[in-house]
Amino acid sequence: MATRMLLERFRVLGMWEAGEEFRSMTSLKSAWSTDDEHVIAGVYFIEPEAVFTYILLVRDKGGRYRGFFMANPALATARLADASVRADLRLIETGEKPAPVLEAVMGGIDLFAHVVEKPNEKFVNLRNAPQPSATRGVMAEVARWYDDLDGNFVKDFQSTGFDARVWELYLFAAFTEMGLSIDRSKAIPDFRLSRGERKVFVEAVTANPSHGQQFSIAGAPPPPPEDFAHYMEHEMPQKFGSPLRSKLAKRYWLDPDVAGHPFVLALADFHSPASMTWSHTALSFYLYGVGVELREGHPNYKKSIEKPLGDHVVGRKVVPTNFFAQEEHRYVSAILFSNAGTTAKFNRMGVLAGYGDPSVKLRRIGALYNHELGAVDPVKFEIDVEDPDYDEEWSDEIEVYHNPNARLPLALDLFPHSTHFLLENGELVWRGPERRVLFSITHTLHTKATGVAADAVAGKPVGPESPTEA
Repeated sequence: MATRMLLERFRVLGMWEAGEEFRSMTSLKSAWSTDDEHVIAGVYFIEPEAVFTYILLVRDKGGRYRGFFMANPALATARLADASVRADLRLIETGEKPAPVLEAVMGGIDLFAHVVEKPNEKFVNLRNAPQPSATRGVMAEVARWYDDLDGNFVKDFQSTGFDARVWELYLFAAFTEMGLSIDRSKAIPDFRLSRGERKVFVEAVTANPSHGQQFSIAGAPPPPPEDFAHYMEHEMPQKFGSPLRSKLAKRYWLDPDVAGHPFVLALADFHSPASMTWSHTALSFYLYGVGVELREGHPNYKKSIEKPLGDHVVGRKVVPTNFFAQEEHRYVSAILFSNAGTTAKFNRMGVLAGYGDPSVKLRRIGALYNHELGAVDPVKFEIDVEDPDYDEEWSDEIEVYHNPNARLPLALDLFPHSTHFLLENGELVWRGPERRVLFSITHTLHTKATGVAADAVAGKPVGPESPTEA
């Protein structure tokens, strides 16, 4: 019997093979599957022609869902397409019209294959604990479509490179969702993207703990530094600057394939537990050399005033501010940033897609950008991830900081649905979706069949708390 699927689940399972042109002209209307999900189906609205089609997909021998049938000619209504899908799936289930057996295509990785003898604590928790069970499911699905071009992905993921490899998987999912074509023919830079005839090259980079330090995931994350203003104006810019400059030393833009096209560094912050929930404002300080100062107007009003920054100084180490103003950085078209490239993002997307232990409950707490004139404080929110009013996409929290001095400027529409920062007439402005998440933390609670576990009743997260994105 044909079963209606969650659209979020179909996207996780079936969005990877669709080409750029198909994505640009269609929108997913409904999704269906056989009872065992051996075959899944998506009904699509073809916008230019105002008609519907559907695609049947089956897992190949390598575990990837790949299309084997597309309705042609197109159908006039969604109801007709749904009825046709159900009829086809019934024939498949009865054996009258069996699905083909597709050979595996090259590529894909198994994140949980036994590779490292002594894996890191984050990987062990992800592999074994009930709280991140949805993360496991959705990560495994994404990884089926991600090619390990340097041969070290799984080893790094299970050992010292866990955060960096999660960041890469997140970028892969977000770029795919945006409808960008991804050329995986070469390992460097990490992402060779295109939209139509236009190309953009992206190298992933992370701010990591000093001296290779590994943090325990047990307990709540530490609070932000006590001298927060100094940390944001001096220490945090240095933590962002060091990995960015290290990547620039490789001069990717000299590669014949990259030359003549925009080059972007995609940065994430993992230097301290949950630091991505509070560190992101320091990035604009460093990139543009402009900070903010809060001034009191009357007792109920605060105003944020831009102020020029000097060098970022920590002890004897001095890092010049205004990264984009430096001549050697003009080859960087933009810095892409997100504080959502974490396991908690995968956990939420997994739960929305129906993955994971059903006794695990996720609650997201954070803040949205406040559009009220003169507002400084964000709009707080708290919501159950399975609330019918909740929705989320992979690319929601992506921010793109454009280099005003770039040799090759980056077009805004290459990364749609993102928040874009630009310097206009000396003022830093942003454009993007009205609903902009600034930061959040995902509380993961493991409940019992008869109710919430004792610790959860007491208001304590059970298991590791997942700090994430903005």
